[in-house]
Amino acid sequence: MVPRPTTSPGSVRGVNEDTTVAGDSAVAPATRVAAVIVDALVEGGVRDAVVCPGSRSAPLALALAEASRVGRLRLHVRIDERSASFLALGLARRSYRPVPVVMTSGTAVANCLPAMVEATASGIPLMIMSANRPWEMLGTGANQTIDQKGLFGPHAVATIGIDAAVSADAADSDVRAAVAEAVAATARGGVQVDVPFAPPLVPHTADEVTLAALAAQEGAKDAAATTSSAATTASAATIVSSAELPTLTVDLSRRTLVIAGDIRDRAWADRIFDALAGVPTIAEPGALAPDTPVHPAAAGLLTSPDDITAGVEDYRARVRPEQIVLVGRTTLHRGVSALLADPAIDIFAVTDRDTPPQVNPNQQDGRMVTVTGEHPRGWVKVCAAASEVATDTVRELLADPDSSFTGLHVAAAVTDSLGDGDAVVLGASSPVRDASLTGLPFPGVTTVANRGASGIDGTVSTAVGVALAHASAEPDLIRAPRTVALLGDLTFLHDVNGLAIGPGEPHPDNLVIVVANDDGGAIFETLETGRDALRTFADGTDVFDRVFATPTAANLRALCEGYGVEHKCVETLEELRVELDNHAEGTGGMLVIEAAVSRGPRARIHEELTARTTLGNSGSAG
Repeated sequence: MVPRPTTSPGSVRGVNEDTTVAGDSAVAPATRVAAVIVDALVEGGVRDAVVCPGSRSAPLALALAEASRVGRLRLHVRIDERSASFLALGLARRSYRPVPVVMTSGTAVANCLPAMVEATASGIPLMIMSANRPWEMLGTGANQTIDQKGLFGPHAVATIGIDAAVSADAADSDVRAAVAEAVAATARGGVQVDVPFAPPLVPHTADEVTLAALAAQEGAKDAAATTSSAATTASAATIVSSAELPTLTVDLSRRTLVIAGDIRDRAWADRIFDALAGVPTIAEPGALAPDTPVHPAAAGLLTSPDDITAGVEDYRARVRPEQIVLVGRTTLHRGVSALLADPAIDIFAVTDRDTPPQVNPNQQDGRMVTVTGEHPRGWVKVCAAASEVATDTVRELLADPDSSFTGLHVAAAVTDSLGDGDAVVLGASSPVRDASLTGLPFPGVTTVANRGASGIDGTVSTAVGVALAHASAEPDLIRAPRTVALLGDLTFLHDVNGLAIGPGEPHPDNLVIVVANDDGGAIFETLETGRDALRTFADGTDVFDRVFATPTAANLRALCEGYGVEHKCVETLEELRVELDNHAEGTGGMLVIEAAVSRGPRARIHEELTARTTLGNSGSAG
């Protein structure tokens, strides 16, 4: 008897040891079930899949290769599971479709943990499809066997098991229901599907894979109603969970500021922004572009320390917002965090997730907003003036002839080069902050940054995935739309294996990766770790460079040459602009531009920016 489908995490599908199937007796269970799984994935909307080589995963690899051969999906093969899972993450982020990654058992599965953490933290539809030994072999000392089902713990929104030792016709619908459940669950983040395969893992000929695929497609006609029902039920459960939060009423006659961060649901964010049209908005790069933008550095001009001088108190009373509508999740700027934490400001936190971030004790949580009143014209002018001060300050600091070429200069060149229809991928450390200071977001540009967990892992692979999906979104264009990635050198080196793309694999047609190479972790220069008192021990022994900045002296040109990727090196802002223009106007392909920049001046630039955009500080606009 086939177990009834359930929707609980860790559910198990169809266990049956009989290997004889009516009308399909020549096909081994592993080949047959893999064909059903892949057919159900395609029927569920999957258009890209990633495979890593392995023996235990051979049934799924062959089934996906057959689906790719006949044009049902696009297959990507990678040798490194960590890179593969971030490639899938990038594909899913840009395509808004679930992308499965198939790998063999053991540590291959564990390598996908960083991508799964990011997927669930950001709500990206990533599916880790792990092949396994038969579950009864767990704990027996069998080779390459670990307790991998449920390996991702709370970082998977669902864990589903599909036992491949199925044979009865009735089990087809059960397998399809499991896949439908997994696909639906990816709307909330990363999902693991664990599939134990018993030998024989491969058929006698490739023709048997084709026959199994055809049989699976024929069987799909009978199972369509079941699959549709399962998918609808799981999706509805997700919607009900999100809808439990109320709609908040915001009186715009009070001084209102919107602060927007990373979002999952762009359609939801569109509705929020429509309701708040015209309200001054500080937006991080991962947010939608607002119609009344306020520079993030202006946050310091809209609040102030408690010990502010009496002469500025009246000014603060006129420029501090009375209420803030927080849309999504913000993570980048300390000045913005200070505004959100101000107990004198009422916070309306609206989210497309199950729970909003907790930023202030005076916080109301909601799903949507409705507005009353009209925002005061004087308040809009105050915010515009503060934004202009911050914008001008950044550009003045960058234009200083005594300033060295820094990562902030690189970010300015990149953001200035972006045009309508471009996509940009930002490293999660300094690059995303720099790009926020130099212009992003703005309309017509798709912005991606892995800020769910804010790790630097897998960013090259993410960029490749975004570029491939970005091109697929515009298939009728003569030239693929451009994707630009801005990374630091450590982020690039951390995932340099993302450049390893086999000769027969889909390659990005128009991707430029800009690496701001200051030989180390520049962000630590701007944090407490960069203080003079912490840079050396009393005997002069260096500590900052060794354990924080971590210079590598790596030869990026040689690395790129080893992977067969074109490389350019620039040493000035003008050279960088020329190379960006050349790539934008050229034939495309994949290019790495290495910008040799200085790390030291970064702290001084940030200190000056803070001083000139904070009330009560020397040199401020107050």
